[in-house]
Amino acid sequence: MCMVVPWQVRRRLCVLGLALIPPIAGLGPPAAARADTQEQTGSCVDPSLATRAVVSVSRYFTEPLHEAGGDVVGEQATAWFYTSPRLLVTAAHFANDLPDGAWQEVELRQAGREGEPETATRVRLRVAVKGKISEGPRRGPGPTGLANDVAIMELDDPFPNAAVLDVQLTIPAQNASVLILGYADGRMQAARGVVRRAGEAAGRYAGLALIEVQGSNRLLLNGGASGAPVLDCAKGAVVAVLNGLLTSPSLPFLPPQHAVIPTPWGSPTNTAVPAATLAAIRNCIP
Repeated sequence: MCMVVPWQVRRRLCVLGLALIPPIAGLGPPAAARADTQEQTGSCVDPSLATRAVVSVSRYFTEPLHEAGGDVVGEQATAWFYTSPRLLVTAAHFANDLPDGAWQEVELRQAGREGEPETATRVRLRVAVKGKISEGPRRGPGPTGLANDVAIMELDDPFPNAAVLDVQLTIPAQNASVLILGYADGRMQAARGVVRRAGEAAGRYAGLALIEVQGSNRLLLNGGASGAPVLDCAKGAVVAVLNGLLTSPSLPFLPPQHAVIPTPWGSPTNTAVPAATLAAIRNCIP
């Protein structure tokens, strides 16, 4: 199921069960002026080289939604520039709440490099094409229904000084080292990770790549990181699009602030849609 976390602007996050142990979109504190990098080993592309290609995208509701945690005025996800400064890729479970084909005003935020200010601007965009994802429960023995959880959005005008990311259409290899850049909790985060399973090897998550974030914060890529690019460490090309968070079963006796339990060490922490899915929907843009 998709868990919704209210925080002034909502970060929608798909929380999924993983075997015996159990992605991402909503607004919060301003983005940091630089990417906070998780613990890492080995070589990888410099995350600062890709920060101009990744943005936080927020849409605001006409009227606040009244929920148990307080009023929610909008929701947020992560997006990145694909083939041009006018095309953005994000998760379909965020784009599904935007009107198909109609221009919508949203806010794009981009963390600056060290010593540079954050960029925030209102723009108009529309959903150009999106993959179809199944609705309903995300738990149980069957597929999650999120294998096509990607969307391409078109900006009315090109985003200034935007960088465009290259895409690798082959399924990421098991144990490959990756770098994920996403606006979790409204702040740019750069995390190293390892592909634990991909493609058919994912079994009940057929079509998804399962990634383990390295470092002590296994819940780092949470609400707001949906749509984040997963980059191959060797070449810096996008191999997948982040769309879910994997957690262990919650414990009923814990207070709400500790209700989300991370997966054990050595197991995946997040799900992602392989970038090859983009090629299929890219050809469907009108």
